[in-house]
Amino acid sequence: MLISTIICSHNPDKHSDLVEAVSSLLQQSHRENEVIIVIDGSDELYRQVIADYGAHDNLKAVLVKQNVGLSAARNIGVKESRGDIIAFTDDDAIADSKWLETLKDTYKEWDAIAVGGKILPIWECDQPHYLPEELYWLVGVTHKGFSAEKVGEVRNTFGPNMSFKRQVFNQVGGFNENLGFSKKGKSYIQAEEPEFALRMKQVLGKGVIYNPHAIVYHKITKSKLGAIALIRRAFYQGYSKALLHAIDISKDAIHTEGAYLRELLSRDIPRRVKKCYRYTELAQLMILVVAVFSIGLGFSYGYIRERIMG
Repeated sequence: MLISTIICSHNPDKHSDLVEAVSSLLQQSHRENEVIIVIDGSDELYRQVIADYGAHDNLKAVLVKQNVGLSAARNIGVKESRGDIIAFTDDDAIADSKWLETLKDTYKEWDAIAVGGKILPIWECDQPHYLPEELYWLVGVTHKGFSAEKVGEVRNTFGPNMSFKRQVFNQVGGFNENLGFSKKGKSYIQAEEPEFALRMKQVLGKGVIYNPHAIVYHKITKSKLGAIALIRRAFYQGYSKALLHAIDISKDAIHTEGAYLRELLSRDIPRRVKKCYRYTELAQLMILVVAVFSIGLGFSYGYIRERIMG
């Protein structure tokens, strides 16, 4: 079974990260695979990739002349791919050597149409004591409590570790290009993945199977851990969910987020209040409170904006 893995990149400064990501894909235990690298608006990075991999038969580099954003770049990658399964990862991620094999086996065992896995951190700075594991999604890592760490159906997994059968794109269409990171990071909206999964469930009647044994490692740099970066990410997550709610693709469109917030408010925050005499617990409590407030602010802003603008 041929698996196509799509990586989108636009920043020449991340060339070394991209090389590591691609190398991890070329060393997979599942050998029947191809890698599609979509270069989103950077001639310089495209030339570097061609110099690195031009001779590889199972690797294809695609240059998009104008920066079109992540969702559009992914859709271009899908059109350029040949695989029965289409997987996605990031240009700063490293796939476990059995990642594709585990995805393939999960498709067979669960008769799945979409499979994703766990994302673990590679800390490229000191691991922050103040960031609770419940908020690891803020830095693109699977957070504590996601799917109870067992194989089963979820609404969606996340960009560095998700895959779909080709038939899903044939029958459902592509990612919504108005709901994702775009224009060299000028937009931080992140709703295209849950929206696509909800559309898939609506059309095909199945969700995404999460397998925590299908592992991808995500590099976490110091720049992702600053207060402004974390608050901005939380705000835009709330805003993104307001957009998802406004689309009204499903009455349960943001049920996952609602359940998650209830857990934070009823369990995780009170637990840390009881232990706030400890410095680490106090720091994590403050981050949790600020994150919840920022999510709520982002959702409120998005909800009001959508109501006013229609």
